[in-house]
Amino acid sequence: MPTTIKKQLFLPSQLRRFADDILNNPNLMSEKDFAQNLTAIQKSYMKTPAQRDYFCTAADKFADRLLEENNLDFAGIIISKLCKITDIPSKLEKFLIKGYEIAKKNGDYIHMMARLNSLRKIYYRKHNKLREYIQVLYKQEKCLKYLTENYEAATQGYHSLLRAPASKKEYLQMLAHVQVEISKITKRLHPQEAIDRLNSAEEIFHSLGNNLHDDYISMLISEAKQVILRKSS
Repeated sequence: MPTTIKKQLFLPSQLRRFADDILNNPNLMSEKDFAQNLTAIQKSYMKTPAQRDYFCTAADKFADRLLEENNLDFAGIIISKLCKITDIPSKLEKFLIKGYEIAKKNGDYIHMMARLNSLRKIYYRKHNKLREYIQVLYKQEKCLKYLTENYEAATQGYHSLLRAPASKKEYLQMLAHVQVEISKITKRLHPQEAIDRLNSAEEIFHSLGNNLHDDYISMLISEAKQVILRKSS
């Protein structure tokens, strides 16, 4: 590893000193200590919205440098913190996407799912973000299929400073809801795929002892079948 920083990071002095130390010696501290030190520095920049925005911009630059050094864990900690403290929608979206990509590189499906959940909330019921919303749903479906099929492996490699992962049952329920949501939106364009997803969702709900969604799923299947009939006539 390099003993000096390749180029100057233009950061607030306190954060710059911290960045210098970490970039010159990435094994200097544990993830827990890194997060605690970052939190202590962050507190100096929370007095006004302008200060908070300044810290978010600077910390994001630090995360980018860590990514250049392939330090995904520390970069992920920074982005996770920025997702919690920023109140600017465009920046939050950017941080969530970056956090998702970091988790994906780490093969961390649990954090991938967490970032997708937050992105879904941003895009929900926004007509100009419908395409992004659907893409997030597809990514959630893929992520949840992996989590439910490989739960032990996924949770064994999971490490979080704050919370435990959801149960396999909870992930299965999420998968069923996501499949229903995808089907509801796409049934006119892809009716057979919608029917397949709806049947899968119903099967999952029943396996969990839940038949509360039967009528709604039946209605959506009926609508998708009508689309198929119209297309074939």
